Amino acid sequence: MKMQIRQSRIAGTGCAALALAVSLMTPKALACSEPVFSASIPDGKAASESEMAAVQKAVKDYVSSGEAYIACLEDSGSSGSPTYIKKRNETIDGMERVAAQFNRELRQFRKNSG
Repeated sequence: MKMQIRQSRIAGTGCAALALAVSLMTPKALACSEPVFSASIPDGKAASESEMAAVQKAVKDYVSSGEAYIACLEDSGSSGSPTYIKKRNETIDGMERVAAQFNRELRQFRKNSG
């Protein structure tokens, strides 16, 4: 029985933190669309030129969406809030991670193609 009470307290704390984070965002910030990278970056050793070109476009589109998302958050007037800073940093981290992974595979592709 005590275990169930502890679990509900933890869940309640998470809900309260989420509610606080959402309340700190302005209505305009809530309308901003977070970018999602759904493409699969192929192995540069085995990828075709058309696969690499397609994923390069997907990466560029993702980065552009990330930049637009950050601009939207800034335009919403919530740029000083902790939630804005967290979302901005997460978005930048995601863009850098995807770009780095693509660049590794692109170098491998060029090495094998050249």
